[in-house]
Parts: sequence; C-alpha cells; structure tokens
Amino acid sequence: MTRRARGFSLIEMAFVLIIVTLLLGGLLVPFATQVEQKRIAETNKALEEIKEALIGYALSHTSTPAAPGSPPQPFLPCPNTNGDGLEGARGGGGDCLVSEGNLPWATLGTTPIDAWGNRFRYRVTNIFSNNVTGFDLNDPGTLTICGSTPTAGLPLTCPVNQSIASGVPAVVLSSGKNGLGGISANTGVANPPPVSNDEIENTDAGINSNFFVSRIITGPGAPIGEFDDQVIWLSPNVLFNRMVAAGRLP
Repeated sequence: MTRRARGFSLIEMAFVLIIVTLLLGGLLVPFATQVEQKRIAETNKALEEIKEALIGYALSHTSTPAAPGSPPQPFLPCPNTNGDGLEGARGGGGDCLVSEGNLPWATLGTTPIDAWGNRFRYRVTNIFSNNVTGFDLNDPGTLTICGSTPTAGLPLTCPVNQSIASGVPAVVLSSGKNGLGGISANTGVANPPPVSNDEIENTDAGINSNFFVSRIITGPGAPIGEFDDQVIWLSPNVLFNRMVAAGRLP
C-alpha cells in the first residue's frame, strides 16, 4: 500500500514565512549599519583628501603684494558660490567676496560630494585667503571649533572644556546621512534645515558663523540632539609647518 506524501498546511507555511522574515530582518539591520559605516568612512577619507588639496593649493599659489618689497605669501581659495566648482570672486583688496559656501572642488581637483550625494560646505577666513596680503601671521583669526553649541550672548564662546581648536584657517564639513542644511548635488537645491542646535550652528552664516561644532554622531531623539555632520579643519600650526618645510614661509 502506497502512502501519500503529506504537504505543508497553510498554518505551517505561515509559521515558515514568519521565521524566514525574522531571519532576514535580523540580517538586514547589520547590513544597513555596515553600509552607513562604509559611507561615513568614505566621507572621512574624502575630507582628508580635501584638507591635503587645500594645503597643496596654498603651496602652489603666491600673493601679489600691493606694497613694493613685501614678500609674496601663500593663500587659500575662496568658496564656490555658483555651483560650477570653481573658487568664487575676490574684491579689489584681495578678500573673498563670500567666506562660506560650497567647496571649490573643481579648483582643488577633489570630489564635490559626500557619500550621500550632498555638496561639501567650506568656510575660510580672509586672513588666510586674501591673495594680496597672503597669510597674515600676526592675526590668529576667530574661526573656532567647539565640542557643543557655543554659549549665548556676545562675545560667543565655547562651553567650558569644549574648545577643540581656535584660529582655524578653514573648515570643511559634510551634512551627513540626514543631509539637513546641505545642498543636494542632484538638484542643486538646499535640503531642509537642521533641527538640532549643533547642526544649526554648522549651517549658520550669520553672527555665529565663526563657530563650528564637531562631536560624536547621535541619531534622532538623542538627549543631546541629532548630529551626524562630519567636520574637518586646517590646523594653523600644521599649515604653517607645511609652508615652512616647502620654503613658502620663513
């Protein structure tokens, strides 16, 4: 007598599908985390390359002093303002007409976007970007990196024990995974503004524009606020040492 093969019942099939779904869900979450970690690493690498490109620009550009007999000095590029990737215009005195905007990626020969497809933001101080005076070694500058939002009131300062760097020549940042405050490379349109104080600080081009925040990445709903900006800056000491080593500064 031949026994008939017994198939799965609908209930058994439902249990199998639930188990498969749970297994796939458990695999997809770590995979998504790995993808994001890879994008963060790619963006950090791009930022390091941009920093080297900025130093390379300073090494290869010489000021044209207005005063006879003044030694030529290196200088940094101006931000890009119109989306073509070239550095922006300067005034008659040599200062950048705009101190904050897109990274001038075409001028520097670097990637224009982070791993999420948004433009890198670039801020430079006039004492390091003036192409007439070149680097002003007598002025420390006011561009500052904080570990959290600067304290209210004037003059603004970093919270106690939160000052990371001061007198910074230039800052470059990515708006991170959320893209808030950044500019999409696909559309050229600004993304929605950030909501957390630290990310707002990094997009403020007004009175607080001399302060930038760099801290650990935190997600939405974090007690200290969401923050996924990736920030890099030129150290004045490193910049000076590189210029001296190359014979561009005494």
